Amino acid sequence: MSIEADLRAIISKKAPDGTEFDLDSKLSDIGFDSLDVVEIVFEIEDKFSIQLPQSDEETGSATFRDLCDLVDKNIAAKTAGSAS
Repeated sequence: MSIEADLRAIISKKAPDGTEFDLDSKLSDIGFDSLDVVEIVFEIEDKFSIQLPQSDEETGSATFRDLCDLVDKNIAAKTAGSAS
């Protein structure tokens, strides 16, 4: 699975039934409150074995695309760090 597909599955699992979102949807617009966002971040961190920023600017107000990019960047940094 791709990062986008994995993230879509995590978010869809927590979203209200029938909720649709695209790459430009903000997590807050999908209907998540701050607790939901924290739970999503924890699940993403567990899934990819990475550490994401806990600031609302980078997670809660992020678009789905921003979240995909953030996870991709953190995975790349982790991979680069382990290659050293």
